Amino acid sequence: MASDLKNYIVTETTLTISNGTKSVRSGVRSILKDEHNNYTLGKHLSGQLPYYYRTVESILLDFEAEHSALEATIDLVSTAPNSPKFRNSHCGEILCAHFVESQLGYRRLYSKLTMTTSEDTNAHKMDGLFVRTTSTPFEYLFLEAKTSILPTTKSPAKTHRSGILKKMIESLNKFHDEDPRFELTRIRENLQKAFSEQDQTLIRKDLTPPGPINMQLLGMSVTNEHTVNSDDDNFILSEPCAAAFGYRAITVTNLAELSKEAYGYWDAVKDALTLGKTT
Repeated sequence: MASDLKNYIVTETTLTISNGTKSVRSGVRSILKDEHNNYTLGKHLSGQLPYYYRTVESILLDFEAEHSALEATIDLVSTAPNSPKFRNSHCGEILCAHFVESQLGYRRLYSKLTMTTSEDTNAHKMDGLFVRTTSTPFEYLFLEAKTSILPTTKSPAKTHRSGILKKMIESLNKFHDEDPRFELTRIRENLQKAFSEQDQTLIRKDLTPPGPINMQLLGMSVTNEHTVNSDDDNFILSEPCAAAFGYRAITVTNLAELSKEAYGYWDAVKDALTLGKTT
Protein backbone atom coordinates (compact mmCIF):
# COMPACT_ATOMS: atom_id res chain seq x y z
CA MET A 1 0.00 0.00 0.00
CA ALA A 2 1.25 3.46 -0.86
CA SER A 3 2.49 5.61 2.01
CA ASP A 4 1.89 9.29 2.72
CA LEU A 5 4.94 11.53 2.52
CA LYS A 6 4.72 12.19 6.25
CA ASN A 7 5.67 8.55 6.87
CA TYR A 8 9.10 9.17 5.34
CA ILE A 9 9.93 12.14 7.57
CA VAL A 10 12.41 11.03 10.21
CA THR A 11 12.91 14.35 11.98
CA GLU A 12 12.10 18.04 11.56
CA THR A 13 14.48 20.51 13.16
CA THR A 14 14.39 24.29 13.49
CA LEU A 15 17.63 25.69 12.08
CA THR A 16 19.74 28.04 14.18
CA ILE A 17 22.81 30.23 13.69
CA SER A 18 26.00 28.71 15.12
CA ASN A 19 28.53 31.51 14.58
CA GLY A 20 26.88 34.46 16.31
CA THR A 21 25.65 36.06 13.07
CA LYS A 22 22.21 37.61 13.28
CA SER A 23 19.47 35.50 11.73
CA VAL A 24 17.23 37.34 9.27
CA ARG A 25 14.86 34.46 8.45
CA SER A 26 13.54 31.22 9.87
CA GLY A 27 14.54 27.79 8.66
CA VAL A 28 13.44 24.18 9.14
CA ARG A 29 15.13 20.96 8.02
CA SER A 30 13.21 17.76 7.29
CA ILE A 31 15.19 14.53 6.99
CA LEU A 32 13.54 11.86 4.84
CA LYS A 33 14.22 8.13 4.96
CA ASP A 34 14.33 5.77 1.99
CA GLU A 35 11.35 3.57 2.78
CA HIS A 36 8.37 2.98 5.01
CA ASN A 37 6.86 -0.49 5.49
CA ASN A 38 8.78 -1.78 2.44
CA TYR A 39 7.35 1.02 0.23
CA THR A 40 10.19 3.18 -1.01
CA LEU A 41 10.28 6.95 -1.23
CA GLY A 42 11.23 6.56 -4.90
CA LYS A 43 8.09 4.57 -5.62
CA HIS A 44 6.01 7.09 -3.70
CA LEU A 45 7.43 9.97 -5.77
CA SER A 46 6.97 7.99 -8.97
CA GLY A 47 3.24 8.00 -8.34
CA GLN A 48 3.30 11.81 -8.08
CA LEU A 49 5.28 12.61 -11.23
CA PRO A 50 2.41 12.79 -13.76
CA TYR A 51 0.58 15.45 -11.73
CA TYR A 52 3.48 17.88 -12.15
CA TYR A 53 3.89 17.44 -15.90
CA ARG A 54 0.21 17.30 -16.82
CA THR A 55 -2.86 18.95 -15.37
CA VAL A 56 -5.43 16.63 -13.86
CA GLU A 57 -7.95 17.94 -16.39
CA SER A 58 -5.81 16.98 -19.37
CA ILE A 59 -5.14 13.53 -17.93
CA LEU A 60 -8.86 12.93 -17.41
CA LEU A 61 -9.69 14.11 -20.93
CA ASP A 62 -7.26 11.58 -22.39
CA PHE A 63 -8.98 8.71 -20.62
CA GLU A 64 -12.53 10.04 -20.99
CA ALA A 65 -12.06 10.12 -24.77
CA GLU A 66 -11.84 6.31 -24.58
CA HIS A 67 -9.16 6.09 -27.21
CA SER A 68 -6.19 3.83 -26.51
CA ALA A 69 -5.71 3.46 -22.77
CA LEU A 70 -2.18 2.28 -23.51
CA GLU A 71 -1.28 5.51 -25.29
CA ALA A 72 -3.01 7.58 -22.60
CA THR A 73 -0.96 5.80 -19.95
CA ILE A 74 2.31 6.41 -21.78
CA ASP A 75 1.36 10.06 -22.21
CA LEU A 76 1.05 10.50 -18.45
CA VAL A 77 4.74 11.39 -18.33
CA SER A 78 5.40 12.12 -22.01
CA THR A 79 6.83 15.55 -21.15
CA ALA A 80 9.13 14.26 -18.43
CA PRO A 81 12.89 14.65 -19.05
CA ASN A 82 15.11 11.87 -20.34
CA SER A 83 18.55 12.96 -19.15
CA PRO A 84 19.70 12.21 -15.58
CA LYS A 85 20.70 15.87 -15.12
CA PHE A 86 17.19 17.20 -15.65
CA ARG A 87 15.57 14.26 -13.92
CA ASN A 88 17.60 15.00 -10.79
CA SER A 89 16.57 18.65 -10.91
CA HIS A 90 12.90 17.94 -11.61
CA CYS A 91 12.74 15.21 -8.98
CA GLY A 92 13.94 17.65 -6.33
CA GLU A 93 11.46 20.32 -7.44
CA ILE A 94 8.59 17.84 -7.40
CA LEU A 95 9.58 16.66 -3.93
CA CYS A 96 9.50 20.27 -2.71
CA ALA A 97 6.10 20.98 -4.26
CA HIS A 98 4.69 17.70 -2.99
CA PHE A 99 5.94 18.59 0.50
CA VAL A 100 4.24 21.99 0.36
CA GLU A 101 0.96 20.37 -0.62
CA SER A 102 0.97 17.35 1.64
CA GLN A 103 2.71 18.75 4.73
CA LEU A 104 2.06 22.50 4.77
CA GLY A 105 -1.62 22.48 3.83
CA TYR A 106 -1.51 24.34 0.51
CA ARG A 107 -3.08 23.46 -2.83
CA ARG A 108 -1.14 23.80 -6.05
CA LEU A 109 -2.24 26.48 -8.49
CA TYR A 110 0.45 25.73 -11.02
CA SER A 111 3.74 23.94 -11.46
CA LYS A 112 6.49 25.35 -13.65
CA LEU A 113 7.18 21.84 -14.96
CA THR A 114 3.91 21.80 -16.91
CA MET A 115 5.38 24.60 -19.04
CA THR A 116 8.61 23.04 -20.27
CA THR A 117 9.04 23.35 -24.03
CA SER A 118 10.92 20.06 -24.51
CA GLU A 119 11.85 17.06 -22.41
CA ASP A 120 15.34 18.07 -21.32
CA THR A 121 14.78 21.70 -20.37
CA ASN A 122 13.85 23.80 -17.38
CA ALA A 123 11.22 26.50 -17.59
CA HIS A 124 12.14 29.84 -16.07
CA LYS A 125 10.35 31.89 -13.40
CA MET A 126 9.18 30.64 -9.99
CA ASP A 127 8.80 26.91 -9.54
CA GLY A 128 5.23 26.91 -8.27
CA LEU A 129 2.40 28.85 -6.71
CA PHE A 130 0.17 27.44 -4.00
CA VAL A 131 -2.90 28.63 -2.14
CA ARG A 132 -4.45 27.86 1.22
CA THR A 133 -8.17 28.28 0.70
CA THR A 134 -9.04 27.54 4.33
CA SER A 135 -7.75 30.98 5.34
CA THR A 136 -9.51 34.33 5.01
CA PRO A 137 -8.20 35.98 2.94
CA PHE A 138 -6.62 33.15 0.97
CA GLU A 139 -2.92 32.62 1.69
CA TYR A 140 -0.58 32.33 -1.31
CA LEU A 141 2.87 30.81 -1.41
CA PHE A 142 5.45 31.23 -4.17
CA LEU A 143 8.03 28.45 -4.19
CA GLU A 144 11.65 28.70 -5.31
CA ALA A 145 13.24 25.24 -5.22
CA LYS A 146 16.93 24.42 -5.60
CA THR A 147 18.43 20.94 -5.69
CA SER A 148 21.91 19.45 -5.61
CA ILE A 149 23.34 15.94 -5.95
CA LEU A 150 26.76 16.97 -4.55
CA PRO A 151 29.21 15.55 -3.93
CA THR A 152 30.01 13.83 -7.24
CA THR A 153 33.21 12.44 -8.72
CA LYS A 154 33.51 15.54 -10.88
CA SER A 155 32.50 17.98 -8.14
CA PRO A 156 33.70 16.60 -4.78
CA ALA A 157 32.70 19.72 -2.80
CA LYS A 158 29.96 19.10 -0.24
CA THR A 159 28.97 22.68 0.56
CA HIS A 160 26.03 24.55 -0.95
CA ARG A 161 26.50 28.18 0.15
CA SER A 162 28.49 28.96 -3.00
CA GLY A 163 26.12 26.88 -5.15
CA ILE A 164 22.37 26.35 -4.85
CA LEU A 165 21.90 28.50 -1.74
CA LYS A 166 23.65 31.44 -3.37
CA LYS A 167 21.52 30.90 -6.48
CA MET A 168 18.40 30.84 -4.33
CA ILE A 169 19.19 34.29 -2.93
CA GLU A 170 19.95 35.57 -6.44
CA SER A 171 16.66 34.18 -7.82
CA LEU A 172 14.60 35.68 -5.02
CA ASN A 173 16.35 39.04 -5.39
CA LYS A 174 15.50 38.97 -9.09
CA PHE A 175 11.91 37.99 -8.36
CA HIS A 176 11.62 40.97 -6.00
CA ASP A 177 12.76 43.37 -8.72
CA GLU A 178 10.52 42.04 -11.49
CA ASP A 179 6.96 43.01 -12.37
CA PRO A 180 4.80 40.03 -11.32
CA ARG A 181 2.26 40.64 -14.09
CA PHE A 182 3.62 37.89 -16.36
CA GLU A 183 3.52 35.32 -13.56
CA LEU A 184 0.05 36.30 -12.36
CA THR A 185 -1.43 36.30 -15.86
CA ARG A 186 0.08 32.93 -16.70
CA ILE A 187 -1.23 31.40 -13.50
CA ARG A 188 -4.75 32.79 -14.01
CA GLU A 189 -4.81 31.30 -17.49
CA ASN A 190 -3.65 27.92 -16.21
CA LEU A 191 -5.79 27.84 -13.09
CA GLN A 192 -6.75 24.24 -12.45
CA LYS A 193 -10.46 23.45 -12.52
CA ALA A 194 -10.06 21.30 -9.42
CA PHE A 195 -11.05 24.43 -7.51
CA SER A 196 -14.71 25.27 -6.99
CA GLU A 197 -16.19 28.06 -9.08
CA GLN A 198 -16.37 30.26 -6.00
CA ASP A 199 -12.71 29.65 -5.16
CA GLN A 200 -11.69 30.22 -8.78
CA THR A 201 -13.45 33.59 -8.77
CA LEU A 202 -11.63 34.66 -5.60
CA ILE A 203 -8.28 33.36 -6.82
CA ARG A 204 -8.57 35.13 -10.17
CA LYS A 205 -9.41 38.35 -8.35
CA ASP A 206 -6.45 37.91 -6.00
CA LEU A 207 -4.09 37.21 -8.91
CA THR A 208 -5.01 40.38 -10.74
CA PRO A 209 -2.11 42.86 -10.41
CA PRO A 210 -0.84 44.12 -8.07
CA GLY A 211 -1.52 40.62 -6.74
CA PRO A 212 -2.46 39.00 -3.45
CA ILE A 213 -2.20 40.98 -0.22
CA ASN A 214 -1.45 37.76 1.63
CA MET A 215 1.50 36.19 -0.18
CA GLN A 216 4.67 34.59 1.13
CA LEU A 217 7.86 33.38 -0.51
CA LEU A 218 9.42 30.06 0.40
CA GLY A 219 12.87 28.89 -0.59
CA MET A 220 13.40 25.13 -0.45
CA SER A 221 16.44 22.98 -1.05
CA VAL A 222 16.83 19.25 -1.60
CA THR A 223 20.28 17.84 -0.88
CA ASN A 224 21.92 14.64 0.27
CA GLU A 225 21.85 14.22 4.03
CA HIS A 226 25.61 13.73 4.44
CA THR A 227 26.26 17.20 3.01
CA VAL A 228 24.51 19.01 5.86
CA ASN A 229 26.81 21.49 7.61
CA SER A 230 26.46 24.47 9.92
CA ASP A 231 28.22 26.93 7.58
CA ASP A 232 25.54 26.40 4.92
CA ASP A 233 22.85 26.92 7.55
CA ASN A 234 24.55 30.08 8.80
CA PHE A 235 24.64 31.43 5.24
CA ILE A 236 21.02 30.83 4.26
CA LEU A 237 19.69 32.10 7.60
CA SER A 238 21.71 35.31 7.59
CA GLU A 239 22.36 36.29 3.96
CA PRO A 240 20.51 39.54 3.08
CA CYS A 241 17.83 39.38 0.42
CA ALA A 242 15.52 42.06 -0.93
CA ALA A 243 12.63 39.61 -0.79
CA ALA A 244 11.48 38.37 2.61
CA PHE A 245 11.23 34.59 2.55
CA GLY A 246 11.15 31.52 4.74
CA TYR A 247 13.48 28.59 4.20
CA ARG A 248 12.98 24.85 4.34
CA ALA A 249 15.61 22.21 3.73
CA ILE A 250 14.81 18.64 2.72
CA THR A 251 17.52 16.01 2.87
CA VAL A 252 17.44 12.55 1.34
CA THR A 253 19.98 9.75 1.31
CA ASN A 254 20.90 10.08 -2.37
CA LEU A 255 18.95 12.38 -4.68
CA ALA A 256 20.44 10.91 -7.87
CA GLU A 257 19.40 7.39 -6.87
CA LEU A 258 15.99 8.61 -5.74
CA SER A 259 15.45 10.27 -9.12
CA LYS A 260 16.66 7.19 -10.98
CA GLU A 261 14.17 5.00 -9.15
CA ALA A 262 11.22 7.41 -9.44
CA TYR A 263 11.58 7.87 -13.20
CA GLY A 264 12.66 4.27 -13.65
CA TYR A 265 9.19 2.94 -12.87
CA TRP A 266 7.79 5.00 -15.72
CA ASP A 267 10.60 3.89 -18.05
CA ALA A 268 9.58 0.31 -17.28
CA VAL A 269 5.91 1.09 -17.92
CA LYS A 270 6.74 2.75 -21.23
CA ASP A 271 8.96 -0.15 -22.29
CA ALA A 272 6.25 -2.66 -21.42
CA LEU A 273 3.47 -0.77 -23.19
CA THR A 274 5.48 -0.11 -26.35
CA LEU A 275 6.65 -3.74 -26.61
CA GLY A 276 6.06 -4.95 -30.14
CA LYS A 277 5.21 -1.50 -31.43
CA THR A 278 6.45 -0.98 -34.97
CA THR A 279 8.42 2.09 -35.99
